[in-house]
Amino acid sequence: LKENPDSTLIKYNVRDEKSWQPYVKQLDDYLKKYSDTNGTRECGDNDNNSNLVDDDVLPCVVLSLNRLIGWQPVDYAPGSVPENVKGRYKSGSIALYCDGASNPDKEHIGRLKYIPGHGIDGRYYPYVYVPNYHQPIAMVKFESLPRNRLVLVECRAYALNIEHDITSRLGLVHFELFLEDKVVTEPRPSAL
Repeated sequence: LKENPDSTLIKYNVRDEKSWQPYVKQLDDYLKKYSDTNGTRECGDNDNNSNLVDDDVLPCVVLSLNRLIGWQPVDYAPGSVPENVKGRYKSGSIALYCDGASNPDKEHIGRLKYIPGHGIDGRYYPYVYVPNYHQPIAMVKFESLPRNRLVLVECRAYALNIEHDITSRLGLVHFELFLEDKVVTEPRPSAL
C-alpha cells in the first residue's frame, strides 16, 4: 500500500471490509491508467475490476517487469521450456510462476489463477519511452490460501534471457500473504 511502500506484506481480515478495501481501492486506482485512454478496448467480459474481489475476498496481485530499456524476451527452444511454466508458456511471452518460498509455504499456497494465463505478452517489448506507455502487467489470483497463516510467496518471470538471482532480486519478487479470519466486533458505545 502507498501508506507503507517498503512493506511486502499483504494482510487483511476476510470478515472486515475496512481491512481489505484499501487494497481494492489501490488496485482500482492503479488499473485506471489502463482504461481506454488511447483508443484501446477492454478484452475481458467485465468493464471494471470487480471480478478481482469476490465473495471469498481472494487476493489478486499485479506482476510486472521493471522498465528494461531495449530489452525484449527471447523464446525458449522447443523442448527446453522450464517445467514450472510448460503448460502455460506461449512463444513471444514472459511466463510467470508463483509458489511458496519454502517447503511449508509450498504446502499452503493452494490454487493460483494467472491472468492472462500465458503471462505478459512480449509484443510490448522492447520498452522505449513514449507518451502514454503503460508497463505491461499480468496478475495472479490466490484462490485457496489458508486462513490465519502467513505464506511467503516467490514469483518468477520466465523467458530464455531472464536470469533468476535471489540476492539481486533479478527475475523474481518475494512478498507475504496473510488472510486473517476473525470475527469483527463493533465497539460498544460508552455508557454515560
